Amino acid sequence: MFDTLRDNSRIIVYIVVVAFVVSGGFMGYGAYLNNQGGGGQAPNQSPSVIAEVNGMEISQQEYFTLLQQQAPQSNLSSTQIIPFRYNVLNALIERKLIMDQAEKLGVNVKVSESEVDKNYQNILDQNKMTDQELADALAEQGYTIGQLREDIKSNLEDSKTITKTIEQGIPEVTVSDQEIQELYNQRYPQSENESENPTAENNTAETEKPELAEVKENLETEIRNQKRNQAVNNWLKELKSKAEITINEPVLSAYHALENENYNQAVEEFKTFVEQEETDAIFYSYLAQAYEGQNNYDKAEETYKTAIKSFPENNELKFNYAQFLAEQEKNDKAIALLDEVAAGAEDDFMTYYQLFMLYSQLGAEEKAQSAIEEVQRISQNMQQNQENVEIDAKKTEEFQEEAEQLEEDLEVEAPLETENNN
Repeated sequence: MFDTLRDNSRIIVYIVVVAFVVSGGFMGYGAYLNNQGGGGQAPNQSPSVIAEVNGMEISQQEYFTLLQQQAPQSNLSSTQIIPFRYNVLNALIERKLIMDQAEKLGVNVKVSESEVDKNYQNILDQNKMTDQELADALAEQGYTIGQLREDIKSNLEDSKTITKTIEQGIPEVTVSDQEIQELYNQRYPQSENESENPTAENNTAETEKPELAEVKENLETEIRNQKRNQAVNNWLKELKSKAEITINEPVLSAYHALENENYNQAVEEFKTFVEQEETDAIFYSYLAQAYEGQNNYDKAEETYKTAIKSFPENNELKFNYAQFLAEQEKNDKAIALLDEVAAGAEDDFMTYYQLFMLYSQLGAEEKAQSAIEEVQRISQNMQQNQENVEIDAKKTEEFQEEAEQLEEDLEVEAPLETENNN
C-alpha cells in the first residue's frame, strides 16, 4: 500500500522517456467496463469525478493517471482486472483519508532543497539523461525543469506527511521475547536427531540451525513489520468505516459493496450487470459471492448454474463454482465439475495447476497427482522448447558468422582472380 501511495505523483506522466505502455488487453477490458455499465455516473455527478471521500473529490484524470502508472505490462484476465482497478481507486481513497487526518492532527513537514536535488538526480541517473536532455524531453510536453522540481518537492511533502500521520495514528508497536522465541521455534524446528541426542554433533546443512542470538534481530524486525502493517490496516479500516465514500463508477461501486460486506447493495448492483445483453462471466461470480455473503446459498448455486449455461467454456467460472461447492461440502459435485475442466485442459499449464490445488483440497489425491504430473510434463516441454530455441539461435549465429567470414574471403580472393585473367 505504501508504495502505491508514495508513487502517486505526476512526475512519471511528464517524463516521456519513462512513459508506461499499457497492454492492449488491459485497455480493451477497461474500455469494456466503461461502455458496458462501467463508466456511467451517479445522478447529479460530474463525469470528471470518479469518487468522493467525505466531500473530497477524486477526479477521473487523477484515477487514470495512477491506473496507468500501476498497470502490469502483461494482460490481465477478467478475474484480475476489476480487483486491480478497485485497488488503485482504494489507494486514492486511503490517501484522501490520511491527508484529511493530517490536517486534523496538524501534521507539518518540511522538505529541504538537498532532498529535492537528490531525487532530481535520481531521475537523471535512472533515465541516463543529462540536464539538457531532460529539459528537452519535458519541453515537448509543455513542462519545465522548474515545474518538475516543484512536483518533486510536493510529492516528498505528501510522502512525509503520510508517513508522519500514520505514525501518529497507530499505537506503538512492541515485540516481546516470547514472540521472538515462538517465531524462532517455528522457523527452526528441533530435528529428531537433536531431540534424541541433544549433545550429538551434526554437520549437515539440512539439520544445522542458527543460535537464537544470531537471528534475534532479524526475527524481531520481521515481527515488528508484520504488527505494524496490521496496525496500519486496522487504522485505515476504521477511518473508512467512519467515512462517507461514494463511488460513481458502477462496477467499482458494486465491487466496493462486496468488499465491504454490504451484500444487499452488491446483489442489487451486480444483478444489473448480469441482466445486460452483453455481459461478462465474472459478474456472475461476484453476484454469487454476494448471495453467499447473505447466506443465500441456493441463489448462489443457481447463479453459478445459469452462468455456466451461458459461458460453458469459461474455466475460471467453473473453478469458482467448484470452490463454492467445496465450501458447501458438496465434494462429489465439485470433483465432477473439475473432471469436466480436466477433460478439455489440453496443454494449459495454469489450468492443470489449479486442478491440482482444488483436487488436493477436496481429497482427490489420485486426480491431484495426475494433474501435477501434467504440470511437470508441460513444464518440461516448455523448457525443452526454450532449449531448442536457444540451440536454433546459436546455430543461426554460427551460420551468420560463417557467411560473414566467407564474404571476407571472397573479397580477398577477387582481386587475385582478376589479376590472373589479365
